[in-house]
Amino acid sequence: MSQPSHTLSPGQERLIIAVDRVIYHLARHWVWLLNGIAALFVVPPLVAPYLAATGHTVAASWIYRFFSLTCHQKPEHSFFIAGHQVAFCQRDTAIYGGLLLFGLLYAVVRHRVRPASLWIGALLAAPMAVDGLTQLVGLRESTPTLRVLTGGLFALGVAWIVFPRLNEGFAEIEAVLRARFDRLAREGRVRPLAAPARKDHLG
Repeated sequence: MSQPSHTLSPGQERLIIAVDRVIYHLARHWVWLLNGIAALFVVPPLVAPYLAATGHTVAASWIYRFFSLTCHQKPEHSFFIAGHQVAFCQRDTAIYGGLLLFGLLYAVVRHRVRPASLWIGALLAAPMAVDGLTQLVGLRESTPTLRVLTGGLFALGVAWIVFPRLNEGFAEIEAVLRARFDRLAREGRVRPLAAPARKDHLG
Protein backbone atom coordinates (compact mmCIF):
# COMPACT_ATOMS: atom_id res chain seq x y z
CA MET A 1 0.00 0.00 0.00
CA SER A 2 1.53 3.30 -1.07
CA GLN A 3 2.14 6.04 1.48
CA PRO A 4 0.56 9.47 0.85
CA SER A 5 3.00 12.09 -0.37
CA HIS A 6 3.51 15.20 1.76
CA THR A 7 5.44 17.10 -0.91
CA LEU A 8 3.97 20.53 -1.56
CA SER A 9 3.10 21.54 -5.06
CA PRO A 10 4.79 24.71 -6.42
CA GLY A 11 1.49 26.56 -6.07
CA GLN A 12 1.08 25.51 -2.43
CA GLU A 13 4.66 26.52 -1.65
CA ARG A 14 4.18 29.95 -3.25
CA LEU A 15 1.00 30.46 -1.21
CA ILE A 16 2.72 29.54 2.05
CA ILE A 17 5.65 31.84 1.26
CA ALA A 18 3.26 34.70 0.43
CA VAL A 19 1.35 34.20 3.69
CA ASP A 20 4.62 34.05 5.65
CA ARG A 21 5.72 37.34 4.06
CA VAL A 22 2.47 38.99 5.14
CA ILE A 23 2.84 37.64 8.68
CA TYR A 24 6.46 38.78 8.77
CA HIS A 25 5.57 42.34 7.81
CA LEU A 26 2.68 42.40 10.29
CA ALA A 27 5.04 41.21 13.03
CA ARG A 28 7.59 43.84 12.03
CA HIS A 29 5.14 46.75 11.83
CA TRP A 30 2.49 45.68 14.36
CA VAL A 31 2.79 48.87 16.41
CA TRP A 32 1.86 51.06 13.43
CA LEU A 33 -1.05 48.80 12.60
CA LEU A 34 -2.27 49.08 16.19
CA ASN A 35 -1.84 52.85 16.14
CA GLY A 36 -3.88 52.99 12.95
CA ILE A 37 -6.68 51.06 14.64
CA ALA A 38 -6.48 53.38 17.66
CA ALA A 39 -6.72 56.39 15.34
CA LEU A 40 -9.99 54.99 13.99
CA PHE A 41 -11.34 55.25 17.54
CA VAL A 42 -10.00 58.76 18.08
CA VAL A 43 -10.46 60.73 14.87
CA PRO A 44 -14.10 59.99 13.88
CA PRO A 45 -15.57 60.97 17.29
CA LEU A 46 -13.74 64.30 17.04
CA VAL A 47 -14.80 64.81 13.42
CA ALA A 48 -18.48 64.08 14.11
CA PRO A 49 -19.27 67.48 15.69
CA TYR A 50 -17.62 69.30 12.77
CA LEU A 51 -19.71 67.26 10.35
CA ALA A 52 -22.86 68.08 12.30
CA ALA A 53 -21.94 71.77 12.44
CA THR A 54 -21.34 71.96 8.68
CA GLY A 55 -24.59 70.26 7.70
CA HIS A 56 -23.26 66.75 7.05
CA THR A 57 -25.79 65.32 9.46
CA VAL A 58 -26.11 61.87 7.89
CA ALA A 59 -22.38 61.16 8.17
CA ALA A 60 -22.33 62.58 11.69
CA SER A 61 -25.31 60.48 12.77
CA TRP A 62 -23.63 57.29 11.56
CA ILE A 63 -20.55 58.11 13.63
CA TYR A 64 -22.65 58.87 16.72
CA ARG A 65 -24.63 55.68 16.24
CA PHE A 66 -21.54 53.50 15.83
CA PHE A 67 -19.73 54.83 18.88
CA SER A 68 -22.89 54.65 20.99
CA LEU A 69 -22.23 50.89 21.00
CA THR A 70 -19.29 51.41 23.36
CA CYS A 71 -20.07 54.74 25.08
CA HIS A 72 -23.08 56.16 26.96
CA GLN A 73 -22.58 59.55 25.22
CA LYS A 74 -24.13 61.53 28.07
CA PRO A 75 -23.97 65.22 27.09
CA GLU A 76 -23.06 66.29 30.64
CA HIS A 77 -20.03 63.98 30.51
CA SER A 78 -18.89 64.93 27.02
CA PHE A 79 -16.89 67.64 25.31
CA PHE A 80 -18.48 69.87 22.67
CA ILE A 81 -16.87 71.19 19.50
CA ALA A 82 -18.53 73.87 17.37
CA GLY A 83 -21.62 73.51 19.54
CA HIS A 84 -21.98 69.78 18.93
CA GLN A 85 -21.15 66.83 21.15
CA VAL A 86 -18.06 64.70 20.63
CA ALA A 87 -19.10 61.10 19.90
CA PHE A 88 -17.19 59.81 22.95
CA CYS A 89 -17.56 60.87 26.57
CA GLN A 90 -14.67 62.69 28.22
CA ARG A 91 -13.25 59.58 29.87
CA ASP A 92 -13.40 57.47 26.69
CA THR A 93 -11.83 60.32 24.74
CA ALA A 94 -8.93 60.29 27.20
CA ILE A 95 -8.62 56.49 27.12
CA TYR A 96 -8.54 56.10 23.35
CA GLY A 97 -6.59 59.30 22.82
CA GLY A 98 -4.11 58.17 25.46
CA LEU A 99 -3.70 54.76 23.84
CA LEU A 100 -2.95 56.44 20.52
CA LEU A 101 -0.54 58.92 22.11
CA PHE A 102 1.31 56.27 24.10
CA GLY A 103 1.31 53.98 21.06
CA LEU A 104 3.01 56.67 18.98
CA LEU A 105 5.54 57.31 21.73
CA TYR A 106 6.17 53.60 22.13
CA ALA A 107 6.86 53.24 18.41
CA VAL A 108 9.79 55.62 18.89
CA VAL A 109 11.24 54.35 22.20
CA ARG A 110 10.12 50.72 22.34
CA HIS A 111 13.70 49.39 22.47
CA ARG A 112 14.02 51.10 25.88
CA VAL A 113 10.67 50.14 27.44
CA ARG A 114 10.14 47.01 29.49
CA PRO A 115 6.63 45.76 30.33
CA ALA A 116 5.04 47.01 33.52
CA SER A 117 3.85 44.55 36.13
CA LEU A 118 0.16 43.91 36.66
CA TRP A 119 0.46 45.68 40.01
CA ILE A 120 1.56 48.89 38.32
CA GLY A 121 -1.30 48.50 35.85
CA ALA A 122 -3.74 48.07 38.74
CA LEU A 123 -2.41 51.19 40.47
CA LEU A 124 -2.82 53.22 37.29
CA ALA A 125 -6.36 51.87 36.80
CA ALA A 126 -7.42 52.42 40.42
CA PRO A 127 -8.09 56.19 40.16
CA MET A 128 -10.52 55.63 37.28
CA ALA A 129 -12.29 52.86 39.19
CA VAL A 130 -12.66 55.03 42.29
CA ASP A 131 -13.76 58.08 40.31
CA GLY A 132 -16.29 56.13 38.26
CA LEU A 133 -17.73 54.04 41.09
CA THR A 134 -18.14 56.90 43.56
CA GLN A 135 -19.95 58.86 40.88
CA LEU A 136 -22.09 55.86 39.92
CA VAL A 137 -23.35 55.27 43.48
CA GLY A 138 -24.05 58.97 43.98
CA LEU A 139 -21.36 59.78 46.55
CA ARG A 140 -19.98 62.60 44.44
CA GLU A 141 -19.94 64.02 40.93
CA SER A 142 -16.77 63.74 38.90
CA THR A 143 -15.32 66.60 36.86
CA PRO A 144 -14.05 66.80 33.28
CA THR A 145 -10.50 67.17 34.59
CA LEU A 146 -10.75 64.02 36.73
CA ARG A 147 -12.37 62.02 33.92
CA VAL A 148 -9.59 62.96 31.52
CA LEU A 149 -6.82 62.44 34.09
CA THR A 150 -8.05 59.04 35.28
CA GLY A 151 -8.80 57.89 31.74
CA GLY A 152 -5.30 58.89 30.68
CA LEU A 153 -3.72 57.00 33.59
CA PHE A 154 -5.74 53.92 32.67
CA ALA A 155 -4.56 54.19 29.06
CA LEU A 156 -0.96 54.48 30.26
CA GLY A 157 -1.36 51.32 32.34
CA VAL A 158 -2.83 49.35 29.45
CA ALA A 159 -0.17 50.55 27.01
CA TRP A 160 2.68 49.90 29.45
CA ILE A 161 1.50 46.36 30.18
CA VAL A 162 0.38 45.31 26.71
CA PHE A 163 2.65 47.00 24.17
CA PRO A 164 6.03 45.65 25.39
CA ARG A 165 4.60 42.14 25.69
CA LEU A 166 3.20 42.34 22.18
CA ASN A 167 6.59 43.53 21.00
CA GLU A 168 8.29 40.51 22.56
CA GLY A 169 5.85 38.11 20.95
CA PHE A 170 6.01 39.69 17.52
CA ALA A 171 9.82 39.92 17.72
CA GLU A 172 9.95 36.15 18.21
CA ILE A 173 7.64 35.58 15.24
CA GLU A 174 9.76 37.93 13.13
CA ALA A 175 12.98 36.15 14.11
CA VAL A 176 11.58 32.72 13.24
CA LEU A 177 10.30 33.86 9.86
CA ARG A 178 13.51 35.75 9.07
CA ALA A 179 15.56 32.63 9.75
CA ARG A 180 13.25 30.64 7.50
CA PHE A 181 13.47 33.18 4.67
CA ASP A 182 17.25 33.42 5.03
CA ARG A 183 17.50 29.65 4.63
CA LEU A 184 15.16 29.59 1.62
CA ALA A 185 17.02 32.52 0.05
CA ARG A 186 20.33 30.65 0.36
CA GLU A 187 18.66 27.72 -1.42
CA GLY A 188 17.53 30.10 -4.17
CA ARG A 189 13.85 29.43 -3.53
CA VAL A 190 12.74 32.93 -2.44
CA ARG A 191 13.80 36.54 -2.68
CA PRO A 192 15.65 37.61 0.49
CA LEU A 193 13.91 39.95 2.88
CA ALA A 194 14.85 43.52 2.11
CA ALA A 195 14.61 45.02 5.59
CA PRO A 196 17.35 44.31 8.15
CA ALA A 197 16.50 42.55 11.38
CA ARG A 198 15.12 44.75 14.16
CA LYS A 199 17.30 45.35 17.21
CA ASP A 200 14.65 46.68 19.59
CA HIS A 201 13.74 43.39 21.26
CA LEU A 202 14.89 43.49 24.87
CA GLY A 203 14.65 39.76 25.45
